[in-house]
Amino acid sequence: MNHRYLRALLLVGLGLVLVSCSITRVKWRIKWNKDMEASKAAFLGAPLPVEKERPPNIIVLLADDLGPYEVSAYGVEHISTPNIDQIGAEGVVFEEGYATAPTCAPARAGLMTGRVQNRYGFETQVMEFYPSNYVEYISGRWLVDTGEFKVKAKPSFPAAWQVHKQGVPPSEIMLSEILKKYDYSTALIGKWHLGVHREQVPMARGFDYQYGFYGAFSLYAPKKNWSGIINHEHEAFSAQHQWKTGRKDEAAIMRNGKVIVEEEYLTFAFRDEIMKYMEEHKDEPFFIYSAFSAPHVPFQAPVEYYCQYPQVEDENKRVYYSMISALDDAVGDIHQKIKDLGIEEDTLIFFLSDNGGASYTHATDNGPLKGGKLTQFEGGIRVPYMMKWKGKVPAGTRYKYPVSSTDIYATSVAAAGGVLPDDREYDGVNLIPYVKGENKERPHEVLFWRADHIWAIRDGDYKLILSTRDGWAELYNLVTDQSEKINLREQMPELYEKLKTEHEEWQKTKLKTKPMWPRIMDKKFVLDGKEYLFPA
Repeated sequence: MNHRYLRALLLVGLGLVLVSCSITRVKWRIKWNKDMEASKAAFLGAPLPVEKERPPNIIVLLADDLGPYEVSAYGVEHISTPNIDQIGAEGVVFEEGYATAPTCAPARAGLMTGRVQNRYGFETQVMEFYPSNYVEYISGRWLVDTGEFKVKAKPSFPAAWQVHKQGVPPSEIMLSEILKKYDYSTALIGKWHLGVHREQVPMARGFDYQYGFYGAFSLYAPKKNWSGIINHEHEAFSAQHQWKTGRKDEAAIMRNGKVIVEEEYLTFAFRDEIMKYMEEHKDEPFFIYSAFSAPHVPFQAPVEYYCQYPQVEDENKRVYYSMISALDDAVGDIHQKIKDLGIEEDTLIFFLSDNGGASYTHATDNGPLKGGKLTQFEGGIRVPYMMKWKGKVPAGTRYKYPVSSTDIYATSVAAAGGVLPDDREYDGVNLIPYVKGENKERPHEVLFWRADHIWAIRDGDYKLILSTRDGWAELYNLVTDQSEKINLREQMPELYEKLKTEHEEWQKTKLKTKPMWPRIMDKKFVLDGKEYLFPA
């Protein structure tokens, strides 16, 4: 054989070996804080005061990817949500409600722990799998059409056994766990998306009852039951993955950790489970984390709701609006059930979304807000946010100052007569004194966000958002420019430096941790003629 030819064969063989080598890096080992696990156990195991009055039931009604300008209480006319609006009309509508992240899983982590998720390394979305070698990485980056989603440039990913540990670490005290300490019956009904490891699933995190799915999405109706369902399939590769997955793996419907068959439209199945749990536990304090998946993709709507929108010519938007109306009716049925059971004055209700509307579906309308889900512009982090507690919270209140989803934790614990642990910092506040006018200050002078190379800070009326990787920075006055169109960085250099330094100090003194897993992709957005890349 020709030596030159043999040498070429050897080089090709060596190349194949090299590209198939693992690209895992030790830096992505996911470690849990054992000291905080121990202090958590001590706190939860400490004795309670002997006598206390009955605390209120607590219900968190969480929508998925619903922006404030898809809720008619915020002044829109293209869609009507009378049942969601009623919660605010009989309680409080927060004009500037913020999520702790513009994506599902990190935002849900912040809500359920009362702590900005960066504090424990939950920086970006959890992923079901990562490239395990260069062949998979190169295929994903260069050979697969991922549309506006771009695979990250540097291949460094955790090993499969580490991927399984993504989620809220066991050292964190979830709202379900602390309320369990205060003798609440607890239920998760809906979407989880906070971990699938045996120490992270709902039944290991303080929930007595679980119904729903563990992952990011599931079909609203099984394929064999589509006769009364209108489907709208998006062309994006991620959407095709969702339709292909159906109800398998993390999209499977489960009850107390066991897979079941559910034929009812999922939004209504969640509603029925919530109402049943309330009826069974009406004589004791209960906590229900009602995590709806609507109106997250895949887009599926009951035909009777689709028929309510004959005037909407865009099929994509028509199905989307139909899903929101179905969600609104489900919320209305739950609210009415609370009244019918005679527990209205004993029930604290929250309604909000995990993040802003997913503008990349081309169905949602984020109104005057810039961007949408995945971005730290207002369209990604501003959410509809309401609270009701009859007799304790003044009805018809419109609260103007910024509030955070972390406030639900602190408010709930205070309402339950509990105290927060002192071994960790919490980012939320008890909202009751603020909405009652007893505390005249802002609940939060400063709010922070970070996802990989994107930083954002709101301090008073001003907001700074920047990319440490891509080199852009934008400063806005949100009172005069909520659409984030007029960049004040050049006109106000001192304020720019102040807010940037403030963010750097927050990261140094408050976070004390790095991300536990990497992002896998960026999503390209073109906003006001400018191209941005945000972690996906």
